[in-house]
This record gives sequence, C-alpha cells and structure tokens, in this order.
Amino acid sequence: MCDSARCPQATHHDVHRPVWAEHAERTKTFLGQLGKTRATERTRLQADHDRAVRVIADIDAATTTASEDLP
Repeated sequence: MCDSARCPQATHHDVHRPVWAEHAERTKTFLGQLGKTRATERTRLQADHDRAVRVIADIDAATTTASEDLP
C-alpha cells in the first residue's frame, strides 16, 4: 500500500481501491473486537482506519471527477 503520508510520489488510483477498502474493513473488524483496556491499540487502529477511509473517499472523488470530464 502506497504511503502518501511519507512519499510525495505515491499516488492512489481506482485500481488501488479494492485493497484500501479491504484494509478499512479489516481494521474496522479489529476495532470492534478490541476490549476497553486496549486504548493505545484502539487509537492506532482508529487512525489507520480513518486514513484508509480518507484514501477511499479521495479515490472515489478523483474517479467521479475524471468520469465527469469525459465527453
């Protein structure tokens, strides 16, 4: 998974969406299984999940914009 937070050359395209969507879903599942005493792990996983959701939204927005630009 490209890490655009660390690499200015990393890009995300429609072809990457399924990988990010699966990652977001798995992270969401793990979050649901964590006990209340796992606050540090919950914080880390929540940030990871939020990032995956943002990437998916950005891919969707770029794909929608690109398809609207077509004649």
